[in-house]
Amino acid sequence: MDGRGKQILDVAGHSTSPARYFMVVTMGCRVNQVETERLSHSGARYGYFPLQGDHSPDLLIINTCSVTSESDRQARQLIRRLAREHPQAGLVVTGCYAQADAAGLAALDGVVLVLGNGEKERLWQYLAQLPQSATAAQKDVVRAPAQVHVAAIAERPQQDEIALVDHFAERSRAFLQVQDGCDRRCTFCTIPALRGASRSFAPEYLLAQVARFREHGYREIVLTGINLGSYGRDLSSGIGLGQLLTLLAKERGESRLRLSSIDPLDLDESVLAAFAEGSGLCPYLHLSLQSGDERILKRMGRGYGRAWVIDRVARLRERVPDLLLGADLIAGFPTESSAAHQQSLALLEEIDVTFLHVFRYSDRPGTPASAIPGRFRVAEREIKRRAESLRQWAAGRLPLQAQKRLGCREEVLVEQCSEGIARGKSAGFLPVRFRVAENVHNGALYKVMVRGYDAERQEIIGEML
Repeated sequence: MDGRGKQILDVAGHSTSPARYFMVVTMGCRVNQVETERLSHSGARYGYFPLQGDHSPDLLIINTCSVTSESDRQARQLIRRLAREHPQAGLVVTGCYAQADAAGLAALDGVVLVLGNGEKERLWQYLAQLPQSATAAQKDVVRAPAQVHVAAIAERPQQDEIALVDHFAERSRAFLQVQDGCDRRCTFCTIPALRGASRSFAPEYLLAQVARFREHGYREIVLTGINLGSYGRDLSSGIGLGQLLTLLAKERGESRLRLSSIDPLDLDESVLAAFAEGSGLCPYLHLSLQSGDERILKRMGRGYGRAWVIDRVARLRERVPDLLLGADLIAGFPTESSAAHQQSLALLEEIDVTFLHVFRYSDRPGTPASAIPGRFRVAEREIKRRAESLRQWAAGRLPLQAQKRLGCREEVLVEQCSEGIARGKSAGFLPVRFRVAENVHNGALYKVMVRGYDAERQEIIGEML
């Protein structure tokens, strides 16, 4: 019996041990979030259930990120803290940092299992092979050394069958992972080495997943991937991202569709054409821009220049006049001069970016950028200064958009509601709050008229129609 009097049966219908409880901590990107949900949904087959009530966790799963050295540091810090707070629980570490430094993570206290990205989907099978004592819920248990299963990323198998996800815990929108991995070789990035080549999910699987999301009431579905724009290039069907968007538009029902971060190079004619009236695509794009300087973009290996970005955005705005943009930018890439930094700011102004995610350059061992001699490096103090100047510039963008939208109607997806105040995001990803007569449920869409802007909370003030 579990804590709710529920007996756990194995696949043959035989009684097994009592239910055990797990907690997952997800770091990094939306792909990690999707993978975490898949893991959470499949645990019940092996007698593990998400932590609830007053239970203590028997198992902690940490799905790590390794996009920067700071991500690595935060992962180590988190693992040590969780081991102190839950000494009775076994720790399983997976994700990109596990792929990068399995031995280092296996040596940390409390860790019983380290899985690479290729092994992540089989977490419960690997866990079932551990000795009972490895994850025993005893404070003073002496555990055997952590087991490590991390294959070379080139050997990562294609996932032919992946279970559909019903819901995302505590989230108002659903995330649809359309691909994994990346074929690009940007000079600053280790992700292709940690995730492998781009691998796309079959359109049939994605259509079935969208149908499942609709059945469970999701009104916004976010397409995501490690390199979203490369979708379909490894498939024989000839279906790329643009064609996939057209297919999904026919199956979305009343749900709206949103693209997550996309490389400007992947804004081809088919993707532009997908932003057609009635497609359900939100008028928002988050560009993986990284720099606005011609030479720095070339040294980064990005494959496009300023003119390409300006042209693609202009052509999109011809189709979607109210398009809003977000962007990722790296401050302080080696050889970046003050003039190059100003070029980035100038490009952000020219294409009218509203939301900016700033990264300070982080040296990743083994990348071409890490081999650039020290005399060409930007001083850490200057990197911080440039990053702060980008953030200060971005701080003034939301008030400008709020002013432009006074008196306009917005469709807001509710993310939280308390004491008669609902908060959520518009189709253009603007943060909006509005008063309701009674609390409304998360994930619902409401029509709202823009009435003002709250500078202290950085929210648009709306009135429900």
